[in-house]
Order: sequence, then structure tokens, then C-alpha cells
Amino acid sequence: MGLIRGGLAVFVSILLFIVFLAGNALLTLTLSLQYENVYEHLESLIQDTVEEEIGVDISAEIQKELDTADINCEDYPEGYVFSEGAYTITLSCDVLIQGTDAIIASGVESLIENAYYKDYTCDFWKCFSEEEIPLFLVSEYARDYWKSKFYLALGTAIALMILLFFLFKKKQNVFIIPGILLVATSVPFLRMDFLMSISGDRIIFELLGIFFSKARSVFRISFFTGLGLLVLGVFFRLFLVGFRFSRIFHREESKEVKEIKDIKDKREFKTTKDIKKVQKSKKK
Repeated sequence: MGLIRGGLAVFVSILLFIVFLAGNALLTLTLSLQYENVYEHLESLIQDTVEEEIGVDISAEIQKELDTADINCEDYPEGYVFSEGAYTITLSCDVLIQGTDAIIASGVESLIENAYYKDYTCDFWKCFSEEEIPLFLVSEYARDYWKSKFYLALGTAIALMILLFFLFKKKQNVFIIPGILLVATSVPFLRMDFLMSISGDRIIFELLGIFFSKARSVFRISFFTGLGLLVLGVFFRLFLVGFRFSRIFHREESKEVKEIKDIKDKREFKTTKDIKKVQKSKKK
């Protein structure tokens, strides 16, 4: 029975290690795909990539368009609409007046915002075949998807820890073992930037940078949570040791008190017996 119980504990611990590792990855994706973080990484990448792909100076082209076009703000009270392919960008006259830099910044922001908050109706994995450009990967839709998977991993981890509580004979290991596993699974996320730098393609590197940009934050969360579990396990173990010593001392003290009581009872019995003898001799 002990062998089966120990084997199950090892198996569940291995499963917990895998779940912790997957949970850290899912939390990294969830935190990294926040809008502010996506915008920060995509802003310069979009402009540079477009210029490299089509070989055109966007700033110069926009300035030429502004010079030749007669854009009257009174004719476009709701903004001037630029349309290219499947993407439409509306710019206010206030932006047009500020020049090419403001136009590019506003256009890129509008493009990223529209792609991020777009209502994707396809199933997450089917979106790869349905979307010509997989911008859904850096969208709120993707973030919600990974967040739901993270909560699933978190619930699984808690269930496995509860199972370990019944499998471990030494209950302090319920905190110590998961703490060690959580610290161990946090280490790869400390140098995730190094793993991403293996790619020689700048665009791929930048895209990977979005998905794993919060890896170090996840490392800190996972590492210190694991450290907290370890400390809790050590304190729990010290408490049990102190409790055992207390029981031993209490047992010894009770034994000593009993011995003293027995001696006292014997003395009282002897004294009572002697008094009875004296009283009996006086009667005679």
C-alpha cells in the first residue's frame, strides 16, 4: 500500500510540474497581450515592415498626397477616410494639419486598435485558415483565449495539490514539493529573451517579443510564489516538530507528576496506618 501511494505521489508531482510549466507560459501570453504592450511593440514594426516590403518612403508619399490633394475640412466633418484593401483608417482634420508624422502615428494606432479589438467569430485555431493575415494572434480575442486556459491550468494545479495532501504522509511536503516545482518552472522564463534572440529574422524576433515580453514578470510571480510555499512548508514542519517535543515534554511531566503523587499517596497511607496503630495501642 505504501509503495502504491508513493508511486502515485511521484506521478502526481510530475503532472504538477508540467501544469506549472504550462501555466507560466499561459500567464506570460495573457500578460503580454495587453493592448498597451501590443501597441508598444507593433507601432514601429508596422511602419518599418511596410516600407521594407513595398520599398516606399511612407512619409514622403503622404506629404506628396497632401500637397496634391485639396483636402477641405468642411467637406469631411467626420474625418478624412483612407482605404487600403481590407483596412480603413479615418483621420480627423486636426491630425491632417499636424503633418506626416501625426498622420502616420494616428494611422498606425487606428490600424492596431481595429485589429486588436476586432470581433473575431472564428474558432481560435480555425482562424489561421480563415484570416489572411493572422493579426488575431495579437488581439484581445487571443488574450481572452489564453487567459481562460490559464485559469484551467490554475484550477488543475490546485486540484493536484489537494490530491498530494492525501498522498503525502508528511503533510508539510504539500507546500515544500509544489514550492520547489514552482521555483524550478520559473527559471526558463528568466532568460526567455535569450531564446527569442536565436531567430535571425527581425520581424519574427519582434513578433515573438510581443508574446513573451512579460516573461520576466511571470518569472518573478512564479519564483516568489514558490518561495512562499517553501517558507510555509518549513514553518509548518517546525511547528510539527515543536508540537511533538511539546507532547514529549508534557508526557514526561505527567509521568513525573504521577510518580510524585504516588509517593505522596504512599506516605499519606503510611502515616494513616501509623496513627491507627498508635490509637489502637492506647486503647489497650
